[in-house]
Amino acid sequence: MKVLILIVLFASLGQVFAQEEDTLAAFNRKVRNKLRNYNFAQQTLNYATLSYVSPTGLDRGSPKEWYVLSADVIPQFVFGGDWMRFVVHVTPRYKVRILHNNELEGDSSSAVRTPSYMPGATVYFPVRFFDAENKKLRYVSLAFFHHSNGQDGNEFNEDGTINRYNGNFSTNFFEPAFHFVNRELSGTTDTRICKDAEPHYWDLYGRAGYEIHVNTTNDLKSSYGRQRLNLTLGLIRVINYCDRVRKRPVGESYYRERWRGVFNATIITDARDRDLSGFENRVNADLSFHYRIPSSPNTSGFLSVGYWGSDQYNIYFEDNYFFIRAGLSLGFFVTPNMLGLKSQGTRENKRDFETP
Repeated sequence: MKVLILIVLFASLGQVFAQEEDTLAAFNRKVRNKLRNYNFAQQTLNYATLSYVSPTGLDRGSPKEWYVLSADVIPQFVFGGDWMRFVVHVTPRYKVRILHNNELEGDSSSAVRTPSYMPGATVYFPVRFFDAENKKLRYVSLAFFHHSNGQDGNEFNEDGTINRYNGNFSTNFFEPAFHFVNRELSGTTDTRICKDAEPHYWDLYGRAGYEIHVNTTNDLKSSYGRQRLNLTLGLIRVINYCDRVRKRPVGESYYRERWRGVFNATIITDARDRDLSGFENRVNADLSFHYRIPSSPNTSGFLSVGYWGSDQYNIYFEDNYFFIRAGLSLGFFVTPNMLGLKSQGTRENKRDFETP
């Protein structure tokens, strides 16, 4: 009888321990999934298109020669993180050019001529997360944007040229895209300077998307271009830093981006009239370099050179020219601790994510 009681007791204890182990394993999976989702939300910001502003005279090459100010402002309102496997960016994008006065063309008072309003949203779905052994990220996205200039005048002047003073421009487009990131560890902070030094690394990232326009203004539909192949390739250098006071390390090491180079290209793939079907009117390409300002978590100085076969600034799409541009770029240069590098779930993750 005693033997039977002992057997039942040990069996019960074993079942209790097994249940506790299952509960702990489930908890650990939940924590890992939350951190994975959290990191993915941050990564979609790290590799998103950067905002920029070019002060007076630093955006040159267009038929206007230069601008008092040119900017492409791309704020991101993010939904996603711990509890969501996918991420949503709501983006009220806005492009503006302040023209220097040219009375022959009707420019006065440093006019903001037909700015580009581009509100939209993008949904990101992970395909493959970063892991400790294979530091690669794959994800897809689907974006929908509206693009207009807030004007309601006739699209064309009486002589057949486009009305750039107050001519109406409006289109909508959606874009499915594929994104990739490959990470390569390279070098380490001196452990004599920072005891918990981690590897520096390179991120090679890119995207390929196909942009399809719908509901374009009727009079411009045949000349604007309704289908576009968009390509991006970027290289980011990230350094593991350690704060020091009187040459002594203070706190834990942390990651910050030092610089990035980005190549962008767009090819208009469908037919266009108004003598815009030539190759020189179909291809846009630019190369930019961004160096993060050491005292700022989200601002870089940048220099960009390129060619626009079709100007991206709403009703100016017939213009094609080489350009050079410099100024400040804004992005999410604060990089969180990723799987396979520093341990997850520390206060550093939260600090890094919330800094911008």
